[in-house]
Amino acid sequence: MLNNAVQNSKPDYARAAKDALDGRFPGWNDVRAKRVGATPTRVVFRGVERRYETAKDAYTWLIERFIEAHPEPFINLDWEIAFVAKGRQRNYFGRTLKRMFHGSPHLADDANNFARLTNGWYVNLNLSNDKKFAILCNFAAVGKFKYGEEWTWSVEGRGSDS
Repeated sequence: MLNNAVQNSKPDYARAAKDALDGRFPGWNDVRAKRVGATPTRVVFRGVERRYETAKDAYTWLIERFIEAHPEPFINLDWEIAFVAKGRQRNYFGRTLKRMFHGSPHLADDANNFARLTNGWYVNLNLSNDKKFAILCNFAAVGKFKYGEEWTWSVEGRGSDS
């Protein structure tokens, strides 16, 4: 409503909408600094625990463990790899960087955005930590790895997994 009032040059309506937002959601308009930099992360797979300075490194290590334990999606190329690897604008895994970053090819120019896995595939690292966790959950579902028993992912300092 606030945006519509501003776009339609209705300052009285805009003020009323802003007052309502301020009353219902204090701080809704505060600018919050986005956390930038490394996110120390702890991962465990089947009793082996690792701590990494970055979520990217932790994610790559855990993906490698998942692939070692359940390589079939990358061999048979069936619904399992589609479930684990496909995204709308870019894929999460790919045999080539071009296929992985099909919707945003410029990302392939920066080596910080991907890693080469031991099976020859690439893994997309240009993802939020929440997205990394969601992909790990998808892969775990396909591989039947039980979260909390066989594997964990914990970004330190956030108070929760993911």
